[in-house]
Amino acid sequence: MKIICKTFCVFALIALLQAIPAQGAGKDGAHPGQKSPVKSEEMSGITLKIAGGEIQGDKKVFRVKQGDEVRLNLMADKTTEVHLHGYDIEKTVSPGGVAVMTFRARVAGRFPVTLHGSHSHGRKKSGGHSEKVLFYLEVHP
Repeated sequence: MKIICKTFCVFALIALLQAIPAQGAGKDGAHPGQKSPVKSEEMSGITLKIAGGEIQGDKKVFRVKQGDEVRLNLMADKTTEVHLHGYDIEKTVSPGGVAVMTFRARVAGRFPVTLHGSHSHGRKKSGGHSEKVLFYLEVHP
């Protein structure tokens, strides 16, 4: 009986210690000085990484349905200005951060998303500034 009681107490103590977060950790599990992990529900939508003035990956056209609530999560290796034409939304993307572009896709069509101030090939002049098409957003009825 004594051994059973001691065994139970040891297991109860282990369970209690596992339930307590590590000292110095925040409620999200990150320690002071560390960035909090990005939760998957915070990154819902379309996540795109810009490196060297290009979207990473092979996909250059993203399709949504008219009426959808669209969320574009943008990350970049350097400070970058991104513009969604047709909806006239601009965001500044900083290294190490995520710029979120959210909007309701009310207008159907094919809309370029451009990098402003680009000095690379494939740019076009528009309103006195240079821009490079990163990808297209297609809104289907």
